[in-house]
Amino acid sequence: MKQYFRLPQDVVGHDAQLLSYWDTLPPSVQLRLLESTISVSTLGELKLLEEGFRREPPSPT
Repeated sequence: MKQYFRLPQDVVGHDAQLLSYWDTLPPSVQLRLLESTISVSTLGELKLLEEGFRREPPSPT
């Protein structure tokens, strides 16, 4: 079975501001983003996703 692991750069790209903000995210939010197929291009998008993930419990799998 082949597994693919995403990096923070796969979610936020190589933008220094987004990578810096990534470091402030709670580990649970980082993990949810890394496990998803989501990618963001603005700080606003990242903040909205963080807000949503903090409010919404992870779905059982």
